[in-house]
Amino acid sequence: MLEIAGKAYELTYSLKRIEMIEAATGKPLMAELKGNGGFLSISTLKMYFAYALKCQDDNNYVKIKEGIELAEKLIEDETAGYVSLNVMVLEALQRDCPFFFQAD
Repeated sequence: MLEIAGKAYELTYSLKRIEMIEAATGKPLMAELKGNGGFLSISTLKMYFAYALKCQDDNNYVKIKEGIELAEKLIEDETAGYVSLNVMVLEALQRDCPFFFQAD
């Protein structure tokens, strides 16, 4: 769970959500992670955050535009920042989509 401006949110991924994000970014998740040493580009990070952001009050996904705006605020925040947001997204991906992270 994360709290932004007094509102509770969570990141929730599914195979369908990943497909939507990959279509929006034009990049496969694993290619992005492997190509960048486990870090997502800023534009890709914003998409992975925005498409997975759910409001805990009503359990609905946040509108993509709102999610992108929140991601930008978190990236620019001195206490959160890019690295923290990237870690948050990766932890949620590992929790919800472990099939991406199976050992060879």
